[in-house]
Amino acid sequence: MFVAGFAHAPNVDAALWFVKEIFPLVKREVAAATLWIVGSNPSPTVRNLANDCIEVTGYVTADELTVRYARARVAAVPLRFGAGVKLKVVEAIHEGLPLVTTSVGAQGLTSVDEAAAVVGGSEAFARELVRLLRDDVSWVEQSRRQLNYARVHFSRQASIAAIVEATSAATANAEKRIAQRT
Repeated sequence: MFVAGFAHAPNVDAALWFVKEIFPLVKREVAAATLWIVGSNPSPTVRNLANDCIEVTGYVTADELTVRYARARVAAVPLRFGAGVKLKVVEAIHEGLPLVTTSVGAQGLTSVDEAAAVVGGSEAFARELVRLLRDDVSWVEQSRRQLNYARVHFSRQASIAAIVEATSAATANAEKRIAQRT
């Protein structure tokens, strides 16, 4: 499953790259593999990727997305350009759905490569997807690592600690500036 908003050019590029270069390599190894491209505003180019084994859903509700996360075997975030933390990566990690992404998809997430598969290139991406599709032990281990990562980095306690740290740093900086003026 690839979840994205397709009004954003990096997501369109990712869908095209995935379908044209990565998915055929996966299908060669796992003939029964299917792909869901899920998200709002799919352009005609993205809609035209649909076929017997690729579904392009367009917008889905939060409830439908939850169902799809529960039914999917692996999340793919094949981004080649873009910036910032990607919500689709955080969602997959939070759901415990084993994730394969690129270094662009992993941007801004400290040590995420210890929990999820972060790869470069079509062949490495396909190889990781095939591993997770075939190997139940690897799938469970990665799911557990991702859930632990989510607890450490995205739990309420982690958020509170980050806010306290940011507030303390801002206060110290403000006090330093005031002291320099006097």
